[in-house]
Amino acid sequence: MKIINHGIFLLLFLFSLNCERELSSPQGNDTVGISESEIRIGVSAALSGPAAFLGNELIKGSRLYIDKINEEGGLYGRKIRLVIYDDTYEPKIALENTIRLIERDKVFILFDYVGTPTAKAVLKKINDSRIPIVGLFTGAEFLRTPFQPFVFNVRASYYDEAIVMVDRWIAEGKKRFALFKQNDAFGQAVEDGAELALARHNLELGTIATYERGKLPDEKAVKSIVNAKPEGVIMVGTNFALAKFVDMAYKAGLKSTEYYTVSFVGSEAFAHDLKMLGVSDSVPIYVTQVVPPPDALDHAISKEFSDFFLKAYPNQQKSYVALEGYVNAKILVEGIKRCGKNLSRSRLRYYLEKMEDFDLGANMSVRISPSFHSFFDGVYITRYKNEKFEF
Repeated sequence: MKIINHGIFLLLFLFSLNCERELSSPQGNDTVGISESEIRIGVSAALSGPAAFLGNELIKGSRLYIDKINEEGGLYGRKIRLVIYDDTYEPKIALENTIRLIERDKVFILFDYVGTPTAKAVLKKINDSRIPIVGLFTGAEFLRTPFQPFVFNVRASYYDEAIVMVDRWIAEGKKRFALFKQNDAFGQAVEDGAELALARHNLELGTIATYERGKLPDEKAVKSIVNAKPEGVIMVGTNFALAKFVDMAYKAGLKSTEYYTVSFVGSEAFAHDLKMLGVSDSVPIYVTQVVPPPDALDHAISKEFSDFFLKAYPNQQKSYVALEGYVNAKILVEGIKRCGKNLSRSRLRYYLEKMEDFDLGANMSVRISPSFHSFFDGVYITRYKNEKFEF
């Protein structure tokens, strides 16, 4: 027995040495994008097109924290440089940008991608290239299940968001639901999450109507939802398209129904469009959020973000999306810090997976692990009031 135990101990010891050797002596493209003075990080995001508000705000929030780190001298003497391309929220362009970032720009990792259809388009390239991607602005389940070893989700999933709203509706006695969705991977991702959330209560979605990405709702789709007389409508899409849907559906007679959408809509842009279309804030419109309110100064992360934001943009409105970008950057920087001077892709993955002790407060305690790559699951409900979405 002693010989066997010593043998097992020796094997474990050698295994640990090998793991440490792999972490401390990366080979191949494991250190691409890193120099003595710089860390190149690639971004493909919607900077124009129907989701432009999201891409610009997400990067704005991330830059706040990254600029702070760079002004302080960077990380072990290295400053972070973001290499950013606009994909206009189009999957084909997102893939082209990603290939360019990996093969031509030789970036270290990918960061701050926006959208489900774009994420779906680049996932195979990410896995084939074995390049980590951190902080995607989507809650799609295919980035979580099956497990994706190179994808690090910071935000809660659409399933998490759907559960919160569906449970609220069930508690109010509602049982009839409809879905109005963008006809693509984003719409399908939220539909899947909603069906899972409803199945917990032995309920199903009723009428489902669609519109095409980059277009506006047509009267036939709106009428099919109105005729179904649902007690709650789950909406999936970009800000103006959903504002237009609410305006059309309400005018067509759907007045007592509650309208709900997930965080991807961009609350500030959505509120702006609702106001522009003349939608009254007496209409019950809800958005679930995956970060606390940016004005909630009793939350440590919101106060920290707010202080930096007001210094950089004293005349601009803070947004949930910018706060999410700020949180993404904090997660990324903390992971790089923990790698030490000997930075590599494999080391970053290893230390990101060990960040379960990192706590931002405000229902944002980390739950990451080597087999579970989602940092947060906190969800907050906001309602359209006073021409904005209030907590």
